[in-house]
Amino acid sequence: MHRREGLPAPTDENLLKSIGWGNGMFAKIQSAAKGRLFQSLIFVCIVSLISLPFYAELKNKIASSRIQLDMYKSSLEIEISRYKFLPFVLSQNEKFLDILSGRMTPLDSGYFLQRTKYATNVSTIYVLDRAGTAVAASNWYRPDNYLGMNFSHRPYFQDAMAGRLGQFYGMGLKTMTPGFYLAYGLRSGEDIAGAVVIEINLADLEEVWRAGPDEILVHDVNDNIFLSSNKDWKYKLLRRGNDVTADREGRYLEEEAISLLSMPRCYRVGDLTFYRDDDWGCVFPTLMSTEEKIIEYSWTILSLQSTRYFYTSAGLVFVISILLYLILVFAYRILKNRFSKRIQKLRNQLVENSKLAAIGQMATEVAHEFNQPLAAIYMLLDTTRLLLQKQRYPEADENLTLISSHIERLTQQMSQMKSFASRHRVPQGDADIVAVANSSIKLFRVTLRKQDIKLTFRTNAPEIHVPCNEIGLEQIFSNLISNALEAMAHQKVRMLDISIERDAGNVRVTVRDNGPGIPDLARIFDSFFSTKQRGTGLGLAIVNGIVEHSGGSISARNHPERGAEFTLNWRELRKGDPS
Repeated sequence: MHRREGLPAPTDENLLKSIGWGNGMFAKIQSAAKGRLFQSLIFVCIVSLISLPFYAELKNKIASSRIQLDMYKSSLEIEISRYKFLPFVLSQNEKFLDILSGRMTPLDSGYFLQRTKYATNVSTIYVLDRAGTAVAASNWYRPDNYLGMNFSHRPYFQDAMAGRLGQFYGMGLKTMTPGFYLAYGLRSGEDIAGAVVIEINLADLEEVWRAGPDEILVHDVNDNIFLSSNKDWKYKLLRRGNDVTADREGRYLEEEAISLLSMPRCYRVGDLTFYRDDDWGCVFPTLMSTEEKIIEYSWTILSLQSTRYFYTSAGLVFVISILLYLILVFAYRILKNRFSKRIQKLRNQLVENSKLAAIGQMATEVAHEFNQPLAAIYMLLDTTRLLLQKQRYPEADENLTLISSHIERLTQQMSQMKSFASRHRVPQGDADIVAVANSSIKLFRVTLRKQDIKLTFRTNAPEIHVPCNEIGLEQIFSNLISNALEAMAHQKVRMLDISIERDAGNVRVTVRDNGPGIPDLARIFDSFFSTKQRGTGLGLAIVNGIVEHSGGSISARNHPERGAEFTLNWRELRKGDPS
């Protein structure tokens, strides 16, 4: 395959850049995610705090609905209990036996039952014979009276004939009006000759319920609704699941009157039952109910109310939470801006103070470093003048050599300070680090020979290029070699090892001596930090700045076999690579 022109070949450097870019993006995404998570937690806390009073109000509303339901249940039970013992009391009156035996005429019987009805405040009173046929009734004068009708199939008649109190809620077969029926047997000696039945109309109780805030309904064990504050719900099935075509004796609603009240249940939460909405389903139910069992009659009374209050409360909580959150964010940003400005002002003052302190420290170091050489030069000049007067030229020449070395030292210190001041402007470039290392070593060959230092220089390639110019590399090697020579000044055996190796596109430079090592590795590259008595503390700071500015890295450690070791790393520049 031919390589397309104009497209750079993939290199390890590009791969490293891609990995670095990916890591940077991941760090940004992670930081943003943490910020979003923190903001979400704050919003959740705000919603929780705002919800507390609304939650308490909802609990109070549910408790109030529960209390009202208990009141509705009690009112129903009290209304029935008012008449519960009336059939037994009436059965003790001999006139009811006279009605059964025929000793009382039908007209007198009708008037007697009519007066009893008004006296006891019931809807209807009628007397059934042994066969369940009505022989007298308080509604004898009405076209829809009960006279001659047979009620033997009704549960209350069967219970009364068995010697029990019969009670049953049903719809009149002729009047088609619902009522609660109570019956008790009429005894003639040891025999039960018939039964007296009273009918109670609970319509007044429903009117009271309609004045309340909730919808109330009562259904039996077959889910037939027979009492309700909503007229449209009466005489319907609350839900499917029962056979509505059961035997007539076991129900009170005519088949043609039965219809379905569709309120599918979704779920229960505690005592609350929620019902499906036609549009939103069980996600947003429209109705909820609390219920109570009336065990004596196998009835269930329900209190239904709209869930709109819940949604309104939830909406208010959300809106208030959003507003409070925005207020907090706005206040936080204002405070943050003010705090940031104050911090920036303090930081600027600190920088200025640090600069002044650095200038003062550097001035002190410069004065200290320049004082001794200048004093020595002054003394040597006076001595040289005397030697020249006495024509002792060899000794004068030695003094002049010493003066030259002191001046060279001053020049070198000035060069370090100048490099430190302009280290951020050191240009990147492309230089052969092997050639620069050799030329730097040559500058120190006299000192190396004079101090009897054993130098080892190794490289695995005759020419290696790095992204730093020659001036920067010369300053790096000059400082590192100079520091190594000063560190080994008091050693009996002095060894300096310099190696330059390239491997897989990377260049590693190692400079090691066998001196006492570095006492404080953490501060070794700090400006004005020095372990020497007459050091400026700028040499290694300059080296660190040049290396980092040229895209490399530098590290220092104390070698296990004694001495300090500096390791520098760059990427290798090859032909065609940008510098």
